[in-house]
Amino acid sequence: MDNTNNTSASRDSLQPVAEAQRPMTQSSYALVFWSSGIIVQIMVIGLYLLHPVGALNFVQVIVAGVVASILVALLMTLQGHAGMRYGIPFIVQGRTAFGTQGTKVVASLRCIPAIAWNGIGTWIGALALEQVTTSLFELGNVWVYFFFLLILQSLLAYRGVGTITRFNGAMSLIIFAMLLYFFYIVFAEGNIDFSTASEVPGSWGLLWIAGMMAAFANWTTVILNSSDLTRQVNPRGRSILRVSAIANFFGVIPPWLFMILSGMLIGLATGSTDPIAGLVELAPNPVFGIVLLVFIILAQITSNLTLNILPPALAFQDIFKISWHAGIILVAVLSVVTAPWHLFSSDYFFKFQNFYASFLGPATAIMLADYFIIRRTQLDVEKLYDNKTYRYSRGFSLPGMLSLVAGAVASFVFLDYSWLVGFPFTLVLFLVVKKIGSNG
Repeated sequence: MDNTNNTSASRDSLQPVAEAQRPMTQSSYALVFWSSGIIVQIMVIGLYLLHPVGALNFVQVIVAGVVASILVALLMTLQGHAGMRYGIPFIVQGRTAFGTQGTKVVASLRCIPAIAWNGIGTWIGALALEQVTTSLFELGNVWVYFFFLLILQSLLAYRGVGTITRFNGAMSLIIFAMLLYFFYIVFAEGNIDFSTASEVPGSWGLLWIAGMMAAFANWTTVILNSSDLTRQVNPRGRSILRVSAIANFFGVIPPWLFMILSGMLIGLATGSTDPIAGLVELAPNPVFGIVLLVFIILAQITSNLTLNILPPALAFQDIFKISWHAGIILVAVLSVVTAPWHLFSSDYFFKFQNFYASFLGPATAIMLADYFIIRRTQLDVEKLYDNKTYRYSRGFSLPGMLSLVAGAVASFVFLDYSWLVGFPFTLVLFLVVKKIGSNG
């Protein structure tokens, strides 16, 4: 096998990715998240938090978006440090905190929402395509669009992480240009009245905190497995923390704020509670509709590739001992099995989202405490892969698993503010249990 194939296999496997083999730079990583963050789901956050749909005024929603995006970027910077330093994926990094089997449990908890969101993101794209094509050409079939998008993004992912990063990096600039065009149309064609949304008193108290945390929790899954992408970044001899911070802050904050602001403006301009329907309503000509079609396809595919397909495909290699290609196929099949056409419109989905966030927040706290405080960023990569050092008790670390369950319970009790309660509680509890003297 030639060196090119060896390099590609390393990127798509659980083995450490050497710096010389990594396809991403600081800038290309940021662009990948530009394409991943420009999605309808984040646009909806701005639309639903703003009066009259939500309870907050214009300034409060903007501040909530700023705070949420900064918190996401900060935690992604910290959680992704090990990936960039050692070239290891999230499921391998987690072995020190949870054990060789315990980390599979945490990875499974991460895979469930990723697969659900992959199906939902694809279904949102299919619904939007049907809406646009029906408006423009009076034809469309949501099922055809759903399976078309599912197959297209799976084929791109099947070619490996290198293809994902190149595709998302290239598409980020195109998607951003389209977004600017939409901004122009909204201001040119829409009747935006800022006064109503600005004069509403809203709330800087619990309502604002709940809204900010809802926006922040939207990327709970992305934070946890940050290493899966940062391991593909070559820091080129510079400070890893600095490279990671710049890449994440420039990669996360701008697209987040653009999308939240877009949702707010579309709501103000049209009164629609559906951002795509609002854009269709504002469409001045067929050209806009065609651009909107391309935007929807690219935005949903690029997001799914990095956020919802790559993480479970990597995790499945360890959980089920299968290849990257088999993992991609399994993700696609399971995305259909979740029946996103029912899940997306069900009230139970929001309860499901809060439920998994109650586990993933504490899991992130445990991994950060283990890596930065207990191990002081020092990992022995060979021991991570020997399947002996971190077996603990039958593959499970007692402090890690007990803290995870306790943190999840605390988070669930305060569901709307789960991160504010569960994250610090779990971090402190894990450190206390470790200090008591457990070797697990």
